[in-house]
Amino acid sequence: MAFEISEGLYAGLSLVPTQQLKSSSENKDEFLNLLDIAVSNLSGNRVLDAAGNQTKNGMLKEIQSKKDKEKYDNLAAAVSAVLGTRKEVNSSIPSVIYLTGNKWHPNVEKFKVNAYGMSDYNSSDVILQYGNLYAGVSLKKKPTKAAASPTLINNAFSQFIDGPQFKNAREQLNSHRIKFFASVIKEAFSVGQPLSEFAVLPQNKDLKNLNPNNLNDAKVLWDIKVERKKSAGKIEKISLINLKSVNEVSGLDGIIKPTGMTDQQRDFRNYVNRKLQSSGGLNPLYKGFLDIMNTNSEKIASSLLTRVLKINLLDELTTWKNSEFAFYLVEGVGFAKTDLSPIISSANVIDLYSVIIAIAKIAKLPARVELDSKKTFSKKAGKVFFKLYKGKNPILDIELRYKGSFTAYPQFFANMTLEFKELLRKGMHET
Repeated sequence: MAFEISEGLYAGLSLVPTQQLKSSSENKDEFLNLLDIAVSNLSGNRVLDAAGNQTKNGMLKEIQSKKDKEKYDNLAAAVSAVLGTRKEVNSSIPSVIYLTGNKWHPNVEKFKVNAYGMSDYNSSDVILQYGNLYAGVSLKKKPTKAAASPTLINNAFSQFIDGPQFKNAREQLNSHRIKFFASVIKEAFSVGQPLSEFAVLPQNKDLKNLNPNNLNDAKVLWDIKVERKKSAGKIEKISLINLKSVNEVSGLDGIIKPTGMTDQQRDFRNYVNRKLQSSGGLNPLYKGFLDIMNTNSEKIASSLLTRVLKINLLDELTTWKNSEFAFYLVEGVGFAKTDLSPIISSANVIDLYSVIIAIAKIAKLPARVELDSKKTFSKKAGKVFFKLYKGKNPILDIELRYKGSFTAYPQFFANMTLEFKELLRKGMHET
């Protein structure tokens, strides 16, 4: 697993007095010394990990391996995050800090929630203990207030349409994406296109009689496999749609007919990526996604809000008789200049109770998903941006794009909109 050093530094700094953190924010020498203090605290017995300390040791090793600029960038963001936590959660130093990872310490394992298809529905990166209160912190970071916030979630889109209530939507989306990519494959076999050098079509398919708009024909194109050369002479069979270049195909003799095309012209992956771009109108693949999402807008909205904003987390916990649990999204804001002096701003802290109350107030308003035309058409890339609305309120910024495999569903990235953050700040006086 990857180890995020800002989480380790946050844990170590959570044991440092508030005044010392504030002073270090304004004094370069104190700030530089703070790194050793944070690392020492992280190593100590008040920062707990599961048996074996895999997460703690991994973080310590990762911190040691980084260059000074990256270390102190993360330290600055962590100082901001700890001060923000103290201001909004509890002004005192926690008695114990727990690191989460693949395994959680037995003291906090009771708060680990597997729900809604997510093994980490409680997405706390660090848990702070204040007596009987446990505060889970989902930690994010950015260098400046003006910088874009990191996404709250990054999952395959298929996870958001899981369950029997989405059966029809899944079938519609699956048919739509197969037809789209089948049309891309067929067009790529045309003269002058990346696959036009195939003298014999894979599995001897009769291309001219296949209609990508017919699902059965589309599946024939979608199911075409080719053998790809790997390193050390190994061969693997992959879906044609995932071929990077014709040059990768194994056993070219008798299959590929050289025509003098350049390597760039044979680059099938770039060809497919260009087909995913939106120019002059929304790309047909993503247009289908948008239409199907709006056909199922209330169900989709419920799924997205539940998974992205964790609004059912407290209901899923069964620990209330013995322990209190609170959940916070904490976004540290800071960086180190080239001379390593700190620039630290106030953290952004959002507690789950505020989110739950805000969503409850607008729960009965109609949901819809709208294209974010400005973002989508300003970027020449194979991705698309949407906004999820409840009534007139934009709640989530959504991005869909493919990462690696085209046979999988696109990846889904989501974050709170600036407008929703402002509603939370105002206490939702207006809806």
